Amino acid sequence: MSEQTETNDRPDTAIGPPVEGPPAEDTVAPTPEATPAPPGPRDDLPPSPADLAVDHDDREHVVGLLHGAVSLGLIDTLEFDRRSGLAITARTRRDLNTLVVDLPLDHPDRARARTEAESRRRAGSDGPRGAYATGDTSGTVALHATLGSVKRSGAWAVPRRLEIDGWMGSVELDLTEAVIDHDVVEIDVDLTLGSVELRLPETASASLDGVSATAGSVEDKRRVGSAVGRPHVVVTGRVALGSVEVKGPRWWRKA
Repeated sequence: MSEQTETNDRPDTAIGPPVEGPPAEDTVAPTPEATPAPPGPRDDLPPSPADLAVDHDDREHVVGLLHGAVSLGLIDTLEFDRRSGLAITARTRRDLNTLVVDLPLDHPDRARARTEAESRRRAGSDGPRGAYATGDTSGTVALHATLGSVKRSGAWAVPRRLEIDGWMGSVELDLTEAVIDHDVVEIDVDLTLGSVELRLPETASASLDGVSATAGSVEDKRRVGSAVGRPHVVVTGRVALGSVEVKGPRWWRKA
């Protein structure tokens, strides 16, 4: 019996673990380039002149321009009240310029320079009181009432602006027979434990919106009061533990 050799018909195949190739590189999406931020304001640049702060003289100057606008008939007293109130609280030149930019007036800087030069020429070395004593009523006159009283009545000349201050005092201003050359009269009050009484002609109007009262009162006691009369009296300021009252003519003086 012949010996038979078994033949493996299967092809030679390497059996073992799979051969690993080089690792595949991770695919990374390209990152878009960042857009540069727009340049901000430079800190080394000076501020715009329109954004410069203003002081009390600047505000008072613009109120004076608004006075002129009322005299020329460019604005009425109601508009004057609105604009002058904004002028008193203005913080920058831009705030003030917006109040007069629509009026055919001189440039504020030139007008102010001319006004100051004219005031110095009129007042001389005596200041506002000297100018008032010579008949110039276009400036400001201060009245002080401390532990006392101040009274004005009859045919007295009313200045364009009055500043009243004091402590434990009283001020009585009777404008019914006064000489008033201005369409608008300003009265600024700063009183503690005091009182202010204003008597106005029947044709006059008044605004008390600019007065603040602390434990005090601000009142228009006229039964009949014009809203747009002449003169128009604008009262501003503050009163503490006191009063500000507006009254009409005394009954025996009414025609």
